[in-house]
Amino acid sequence: MTRLVRIFVHFLFFSALTSSALAQEEAAKRLVSELKGKSFQRKGEVVEVILNDAQLEDDHLAVLLGFRSLTDLSLENTRVGDKGMAHLAKLLQLEWLNLYRTWVGDEGARHLAKSQSLRMLPIGETNLTDAGLVHIGAMNQLTYLGLRGNKITDAGLLHLAKLQNLEGLHLGETQITDKGLLQLPVLTKLEKLWLHDLPITDASIDALSKMESLRELYLDGTMLSAKGVKRLKVALPKCRLFHEAFAN
Repeated sequence: MTRLVRIFVHFLFFSALTSSALAQEEAAKRLVSELKGKSFQRKGEVVEVILNDAQLEDDHLAVLLGFRSLTDLSLENTRVGDKGMAHLAKLLQLEWLNLYRTWVGDEGARHLAKSQSLRMLPIGETNLTDAGLVHIGAMNQLTYLGLRGNKITDAGLLHLAKLQNLEGLHLGETQITDKGLLQLPVLTKLEKLWLHDLPITDASIDALSKMESLRELYLDGTMLSAKGVKRLKVALPKCRLFHEAFAN
């Protein structure tokens, strides 16, 4: 094969790849439009898609792979589940994935754990349990994890100790108790912590007092006493506390 022929073959090959990529992107744009979603671009590339409340199925997510530069994806309050997460793990630029109030469970978490790009994962009020946290705990690049309203127990928190880059953690409305909070001081970068509507008591004060990196701590709807919370305020002077004791 001569040099000119090789150049021509390479040209045809890359032209075909480009044509295929454009076709996939157009298909993804049509899907977002048909589902009445929103997309946002940067430098001509789709980087954010919002499909909250859409009539979305797992198979639709394969089409979204046409957005190769996608960094932010919100699927809140849709019917996507575990099968769809296998597709999303292939989005190599994806950093923020909102799965709040979806059908994703432990198997979906296993798929998501393959992603090296995800940083922020709101996955509250889903089918995720302690078994799924085994996989989530391997995603040490996460900076935010939202588990609000899931069937998460103290045993599950053991798996989160590896998430040393966490800056925000939402545990409100789960089944975490004083015992589980003993695991949290190892998260030395944590700045925002949601513990509202948990059956925690003043027995947690000592553990929480060790979390000097905290800047916001949400404690409404707990069994912490006003006296205990004020003691916590003294221990964490740089942290803003949200609790009935400071309602006024």
